[in-house]
Amino acid sequence: MNAIQKTFSIFGVLLFLLQQESCAEKKPEIVHKAVGSSLHLVTDHPRENLTQIEWKFYLKTIAEYDLSKFTLFDSFYGRLHTNESDISVTVKKLHFNDSGKFSIVQQGDGFQFETKEVQLHVHDPITDVKIHSNVNWLQSKNMCTFHLHCVVSAPVNAAFNWNGYQVGNGSHLSFNLTAEARATLNCTASNSISVKYTTTTVMCKKETGFNVKSGIPQDLLLIAVGAGIAGIAMIIGIIGACYKWKNPKGGSDGGITVYEDVKPDSVMKKRSESMNNGMSIYETVDDMIVTPKRPPDSSYKLQTLYDKINFERHPAVTPTTSSPYQVVL
Repeated sequence: MNAIQKTFSIFGVLLFLLQQESCAEKKPEIVHKAVGSSLHLVTDHPRENLTQIEWKFYLKTIAEYDLSKFTLFDSFYGRLHTNESDISVTVKKLHFNDSGKFSIVQQGDGFQFETKEVQLHVHDPITDVKIHSNVNWLQSKNMCTFHLHCVVSAPVNAAFNWNGYQVGNGSHLSFNLTAEARATLNCTASNSISVKYTTTTVMCKKETGFNVKSGIPQDLLLIAVGAGIAGIAMIIGIIGACYKWKNPKGGSDGGITVYEDVKPDSVMKKRSESMNNGMSIYETVDDMIVTPKRPPDSSYKLQTLYDKINFERHPAVTPTTSSPYQVVL
């Protein structure tokens, strides 16, 4: 009885392990390639064990092999190439859009092998690396503060490492040097398909071509700037008050208008006293002018602006005049 129980227990364990292995999903192979390179898709089994092979990009079939014959479908625009020796397909001149999942479905005589999957990532290669530097001279401490920035030629995802005088990670690096000291640093930029590096040497020189810092705390500097602005505003206010005191405004009721200024020597106004602003341009320009001797006709009035232009009017059209209107001057 115990032997039978042991047999069933071992059988159950083996069955469980087989189920776990069959249910486990195989992870695809991760492949990184540079733009313009090639991807080689080859089978996992010997040629004599295979009867049919199918290459796919996601769910779309791109090539087939059946009975020693390749068939290429209208994909990748003529960039697919076949190889009879190892029964493989090659995708040439890779683009960014070629990134994705490729699969190889393999069949034998009456059975199917496990499907091979390849996850492709296409990247731009790093072609050049440069180091940009910014230096501040800290006069109070007699030293320089260096800020270095490592950049690559193209906008690619890259990892940066520093070596030499300072060691660090990331594209930025900051450090201090005393006056006349030198330092050599190396920046290495890398991604999945390429590695590039560059080297630079920096030297701390006193105030030569650098940004100069006095070492004054920022809060004190802000207070000094605020006090300076307040002082300027106070000086402007004092100057304005002095100017107003020296040039007070007149307080007369009517004042001299632009119309009265026509004859500034006038000594009296004949405008009604109810008018505050005196006479207008239509009133007598000079109320005190000496008019000619009045004719017997009592309807004769003082000369107005229009009369003053020409005191002697032509009563009628004569051979010497060309118009019934008055001759101006």
